[in-house]
Amino acid sequence: MQLTKDADNLVCHLYKVYLTKRKIGTDKLNAKHFSFSEIQVLKPCQKWSVPDIKATIAEISRAGLGKMYLDGGFMANDEFIIYMENRFKNGLDEITDFISKLIP
Repeated sequence: MQLTKDADNLVCHLYKVYLTKRKIGTDKLNAKHFSFSEIQVLKPCQKWSVPDIKATIAEISRAGLGKMYLDGGFMANDEFIIYMENRFKNGLDEITDFISKLIP
């Protein structure tokens, strides 16, 4: 699977949010749901226009990692979780370290 750097950055941030939700006890289904307002405040999206955020979410959806809602929200799927679990085997600590090293 190939993603642009912007999409990869957003996927990593979404996965961190997913892991954080799971850590506080959110069930899997709700942890995989991201409203557009929740996505907008993530670090990579803060400087992007609304059309750029939606285009990036659409790219992630086309890559087969979830479904984009008409309002710009996103529902991650099992492929998203599997891809990220294989990429970051040590979970929240590893993804947090990786994100902190991303170029803003």
